[in-house]
Amino acid sequence: MSAEDFVVPVDSAPVEPPAQPPALPTQPPPHEPRRLPVQFHGRAGEYFGIWIVNVVLTLLTLGIYSAWAKVRTERYFYGNTRIDGSAFEYLATPIQILKGRLIAYAVVIALGITAHFGFLVVYFPLVIAILLLLPWLLQRALRFRARYSAWRGLRFRFVNGVDDAYLNFMFRPLLMIPTMYMLLPWVRKHQQEYIVTGHRFGGLRFGFQGELGPYYIPFAITLGAGFAAYMVMMVAIFGIAFFMEGAGTGGEPSSEALVAMFVPIIFVYLALLVLPVFLRTRYTNLMWGNTRLGPHRFACTLRARDIIWIYLSNGLAIVFSLGLAVPWAMVRLAKYRAAHFELLALGDLDDFVAEAERAESAASAELVDALDLDVGIGL
Repeated sequence: MSAEDFVVPVDSAPVEPPAQPPALPTQPPPHEPRRLPVQFHGRAGEYFGIWIVNVVLTLLTLGIYSAWAKVRTERYFYGNTRIDGSAFEYLATPIQILKGRLIAYAVVIALGITAHFGFLVVYFPLVIAILLLLPWLLQRALRFRARYSAWRGLRFRFVNGVDDAYLNFMFRPLLMIPTMYMLLPWVRKHQQEYIVTGHRFGGLRFGFQGELGPYYIPFAITLGAGFAAYMVMMVAIFGIAFFMEGAGTGGEPSSEALVAMFVPIIFVYLALLVLPVFLRTRYTNLMWGNTRLGPHRFACTLRARDIIWIYLSNGLAIVFSLGLAVPWAMVRLAKYRAAHFELLALGDLDDFVAEAERAESAASAELVDALDLDVGIGL
């Protein structure tokens, strides 16, 4: 018997490896927001027809038609502004505007009459009363404009109170005086927060998540540029004066010297006009970048040099056209603003729930317009 007879036969089939635990499900990628740009479809030629009729009828009716003119203008610009294919709506009626406008112009006329005839006993108390009422007027104007603005059939609302309006638009700004306006970024941030957090759309509230540091960056740039412009002016003026004294020209400066002195002065005045536009543009971008609407965010990318050029060229076009370029200028600015604004949407925009709405008085909104005030919502 051989040794091979004692070998136990081995199965040649491959041995299966032990079962592995099931793989864990992969984490789904974070949901990316949809970028929904604002689109403005208005045309200068189209709006010119509305504008010229508004001007003619307002003049013929001694200003009465201005309420209808405002509604037509607002509805044109609202209706041509779209997000995700849906246009905005302006829902105020001319009668609502007219009632408030009559009250507003009655106040303005009273100011003019008392100032012209020297009724200082009435004029100064009336001015002080208006100044004290400004935060209340601004709050009421925000409520009215939100109440009569809508998108996809849902109205906006403004719910922040008058006490916060006085805090942000009267008491905090007063602190800028003893601090030589070093608190301006802090004041501006709180004003934007008041405006943004007071608004509602459907069942969602607007939120504001802003840090103070980014507000001081454009403020510091503005201060530095203004100081540099001032130093350039002073150096140029003293340099020219020193040159004239060394040349022995006497007390009568030449025409070339006068021109050389006025050029830096003009440069400084231009800087004083440009720098506020720069600061306001940067603060507008910060406001919208810090704004939230539920899960949705906003992006505003306005550029100061573009805004400055648009303002400058629009102004020149209006002057040289004797005012006929106003519609073109308005449409041009609206298109630029829309092209640099986006809604970063997470989820379905149709899920908003409309809340109860309350009618608001138009009086304070029209008084703000008549006194040429600005709550600083935008450019």
